[in-house]
Amino acid sequence: MSMFNLKLLNRFLSGRYRKCLNYPVAILLAIVLLAVAAVPFLGDFRFDASDDSLVAEGDPALAYYREISDIFGGEDFLFFTYEPVNQPLFHRDTLERIRRLADRLQAIDGVAGVFSLLDAPLLENPPVPLAQLQDNVKTLGSDDVDLAQARQELVASPLFRNLLVSADGRITALRIELATDARLGELRNQIDTLDSSQQLSAEQRRRLAGLRDQLRSTRIDFLAERKRTLDAIRQVRDDLDTEAVAHVGGVPLVAADMITYVQQDILTFGAVVILIIALMLFAVFRRLRWVMLPLLTTAVSVYFTIAILGLLQQPVTVISSNFISLLAIVSIAFSIHLIRRYRELLQDDTDQAHVDLVFQSLVDKFPPCLYTAITTMVAFGSLLTSAIVPVRDFGLIMCISILVAFLMSFSLFAGILLLLPRGEPSATIDSEPWLITLLQRLSTRHSVLVLLAALVTAVLAVPGISRLSMDNKFINYFRTDTGIYQSLAYIDRHLGGTVPMDIVVPFPPYQQSPDQSADPFGQPDQEFPQRYWFTPDKIQQLHLLQGYLEDQPAIGKVISVATLSRIARRLTDGDALSAPELVAALGAVPQQFRDSLLQPYAAPGEGLMRLSARMHELDRDYLYGDVIDSIQNQADQQLDVGDGVRITGMAVLFNNMLDSLYSSQRSTLLFVILATFLLFMLLLRSLALALLGLLPNLLAAATVLAFMGFAGIPLDMMTITIAAIIIGIGVDDAIHFLHRFRTELNASGDVADAVRASHASIGHAIYHTSLVVVVGFSVLAFSNFVPTVYFGLLTALAMVLALLANLSVLPALLLRFYRSP
Repeated sequence: MSMFNLKLLNRFLSGRYRKCLNYPVAILLAIVLLAVAAVPFLGDFRFDASDDSLVAEGDPALAYYREISDIFGGEDFLFFTYEPVNQPLFHRDTLERIRRLADRLQAIDGVAGVFSLLDAPLLENPPVPLAQLQDNVKTLGSDDVDLAQARQELVASPLFRNLLVSADGRITALRIELATDARLGELRNQIDTLDSSQQLSAEQRRRLAGLRDQLRSTRIDFLAERKRTLDAIRQVRDDLDTEAVAHVGGVPLVAADMITYVQQDILTFGAVVILIIALMLFAVFRRLRWVMLPLLTTAVSVYFTIAILGLLQQPVTVISSNFISLLAIVSIAFSIHLIRRYRELLQDDTDQAHVDLVFQSLVDKFPPCLYTAITTMVAFGSLLTSAIVPVRDFGLIMCISILVAFLMSFSLFAGILLLLPRGEPSATIDSEPWLITLLQRLSTRHSVLVLLAALVTAVLAVPGISRLSMDNKFINYFRTDTGIYQSLAYIDRHLGGTVPMDIVVPFPPYQQSPDQSADPFGQPDQEFPQRYWFTPDKIQQLHLLQGYLEDQPAIGKVISVATLSRIARRLTDGDALSAPELVAALGAVPQQFRDSLLQPYAAPGEGLMRLSARMHELDRDYLYGDVIDSIQNQADQQLDVGDGVRITGMAVLFNNMLDSLYSSQRSTLLFVILATFLLFMLLLRSLALALLGLLPNLLAAATVLAFMGFAGIPLDMMTITIAAIIIGIGVDDAIHFLHRFRTELNASGDVADAVRASHASIGHAIYHTSLVVVVGFSVLAFSNFVPTVYFGLLTALAMVLALLANLSVLPALLLRFYRSP
């Protein structure tokens, strides 16, 4: 009995489905009506370009990061660098241009504030005693400032060097604070509060669903506004091309540019890939109908998938952005198998009616295509177990895509084919590609050699897999000739690093005591009473940790209250400030400078001090996790601060996401293997065939991962899912081969004859599918987004390995270990 001879399926195929095929016009009309009904939902399809897509939503560190952001301010800022080309930076005309630039940036909707070189307080122009500091603070905008003296002070400043001005005094950076949406934070807090409840009433569940809908719509509006803001800032930068060398960088821009490049790839390479696939299909089948039908089926599948995602309000992130490419692989594969079977039947029986040929093709291919769809959905469905929300979304999106592709292949494809004239027998259908011939001879005549080569490959894969790493940096996601790479590299090289990281040091919170009536200089305490919380021992703790950070090659600019203390020492001949002097110095700082220089680094009411650091990414060989762990260990050993130091910031969240991706990769891979094996058992009704069908595809997956390890290709937000993709694709080939093998075995009763006959039939469809996809997806190697490059090349490699494994190793295993029942 055939492994797919299921009663319910046969009853469906021979009954209702056959009746439906008698009405192809009705089938196509129903599809057209559904397409029209889907139009309103297309506008709700969107890409998520927020920096939240770079973190793990379930990460406990994310809640702490948001808490610290609420206290000190978050990382919604950009650096806008300015290097004048005709005049020195510290020139009146240059400073006037910077002032106009700051005003122009400030006027952009979505910009909350701009801090430039002109806003930096000058404490030594000229130097004055601490008691007179408050009335003598100048800026570069002051009329009587000495520019030469100001340049010397700012370039040497522990605070502004490599922050607002480069070490050589040629480049400045404007810090652009981006406006945030308080409503987003409120909605997140309300959702988190309800989610933390152990049991929810029906009313609370309805409220939670409503809050999530509000969060989704608010987020969409915010991201649209943020995109307009970033575009306006880029326009300002572009307008300076003759005046200065200008770059823009920052985490919000990195997140936005990732999605921008992905969108550009879809538009640019999508058209190229379609053209190449069309040419390959024509080269294989030599009939225009066999080009247009697969492409139309794929296009309509993409259309309906996008509409469904819009209906579900399901955004597409960087991780899930390649769903269209994968959907094309699945859809084209279905089409090629249907075309191949139709041509075989046409060649064998030239007198059979066209409708019967189409029906028989669909009946023969419905079971294997159904079960390849199921197994592929299971492979991608395993991603739903991931702790990373974008990875779970990717699994859901792919399950929807595969289901839509299957339905369109057996409705749209069938309906159009039924309306077309009867095809003509092909003169080339019996010609066998040289690779199929080679693999057939190897697997049948030298099966022991094939299995030995497979075993050696498996052994060699082990050290390669062990070398896999998550060594990722933002800057490495982009080609070196792209604008975002050059901006990040420029800022990294000249202005103290790119990726932000915060080290939060806890102290007892501030409590005002009755005797804080006045400091030694007679300044009233109501002006800034929290200054008494700042003590020399706290500053010394920060000095110790900041000194360690600044000695690390991976760490660039570091700012804390200790940095301000170093500035104060310049006013006291280098001596450490006593407690009264520290209180006096803080009281002497004018309010407008206190808000920008002190508040972001100290929160007396919460008992927290913050060291703000930026990490170098250019030409630095390190792992995020190793740097973070070393800082944590140093802080724990060096400081005595009660509850302990905590590290947060985008560097930590991004590292946690990579770690979670790696962990989820291991767990989901085990799930894929187990689920695929169980499905094989169910479908093949044979433990031996289940094992034999799974082993070649495990070998293909291991080989790709080993290649990545040996080639130094890190696992990233796209390639992390490559193992599940390989098994999903490879299992499709195995199911089609085993389906044909069982059919041929039932006819001949001989395993060797069944293997040869399967090679001569289904082997062609597997070969043509692989060839079309490999050539088409190799084009992605020209993308500007490096993960897309890796994804395209690794997918092509996966298709090649799946082809080789299922047409050489699988037949060899069948010949050596399978015995006909």
